[in-house]
Amino acid sequence: MNISGSLEFSGSLESSEVGSGVRVALPLFLTFICVIGFSGNLLLVAILIHDLRKGKCSEVNCLVVNVGATDLLLLLFCIPVRIATYAQQSWLFGGFVCRTTEWFLHSCLAVKSFTLAAIAQARYRHVVTPPKLLGFRRRRLVLELLCAWAVSLLLPLPHLLFTRLRRGRQGWTCGFHIPDYASNFMNVFSKVYPLLAYVLPMIFSFCCYLRALRRKEMRNRAPIPRALSRRVTSMLMSVSLAFDAMWLPEWIVWVWSRHSSYGLLQPPNALMILAQVVLFLNCTINPAVFVAVSEEFREGLKNVWTTCRQCGTTGPSRGENGPSTVQTLHSMSSHRASQDSKMKEDKILPDVEHFWQDRRNTTAGEETDPMPWEHQEQP
Repeated sequence: MNISGSLEFSGSLESSEVGSGVRVALPLFLTFICVIGFSGNLLLVAILIHDLRKGKCSEVNCLVVNVGATDLLLLLFCIPVRIATYAQQSWLFGGFVCRTTEWFLHSCLAVKSFTLAAIAQARYRHVVTPPKLLGFRRRRLVLELLCAWAVSLLLPLPHLLFTRLRRGRQGWTCGFHIPDYASNFMNVFSKVYPLLAYVLPMIFSFCCYLRALRRKEMRNRAPIPRALSRRVTSMLMSVSLAFDAMWLPEWIVWVWSRHSSYGLLQPPNALMILAQVVLFLNCTINPAVFVAVSEEFREGLKNVWTTCRQCGTTGPSRGENGPSTVQTLHSMSSHRASQDSKMKEDKILPDVEHFWQDRRNTTAGEETDPMPWEHQEQP
């Protein structure tokens, strides 16, 4: 099957098929998603980093930080491009952004897919491994993250190579143009890429969570620690399933576009809009799931909020007309300590005080002087 042709993915919503209301509502809704998702993921990353700095290091928490950071990258660099493109119905950002935006989008999505699979594996190891053998291996974690990012940046390279600007009826459009010499390669790529980036990580994650839940059911008669509770596994499993379900419409559009004959039979605009909205809406799901399910995350949120309020009310900075609170308390404690030491030095026991009152200012008499010749004048 030859799939060479041109596939437009940015600025391709035709004015004749899309009403003006959709062209106004879609950028506004994507802006709302961007603001909410950025705030939630920034808070998620801040809380988890705060826990890591306090010594609560675990492989799952570090991987969740990577997922939150990836969502922040999507919200910062991908959604604004879509908002401006859908609002103007033409490409405004030049050739470099055109060549890199779809590649970067798929790279971040692949990173999330691989990271969620690594979270599932880490959770399964945490369940089946005895507590004495559990440990935080930093080198292994760094290696997993480096491999996930390297593979994710390499897999969607055809998006970087075959994306071009083209002059359209309404202005410049950014599209995926497949040359004739690359048609056989793209025929294989369009089948292998969804399998590696989406299907295999999804199956692997589901199997890990299913085995972890079955392992807990087999150990339900033994006392289970809080870290091995079913709620944590169910929460992480729901995050993974939500991502897979919300990425599915985008894959339907992607496969449909590349396997239609020469790109002539394009997906409906309604399906393309739904795929984009649902895909970016997933960036707001993870913080909501953690807030709703995880008690430790809510406790961390309360601790961060309390710390921020204390810093805002007391403030560590000193005033211009007086010493700071820390200096005042330090000087008061030092003065009190000096007074206590002075009182201890002046205080004398009653018996000793009575003894010294009779002898403090008296001198030895001559009649009681044991060595009177020392005081006699020499002739």
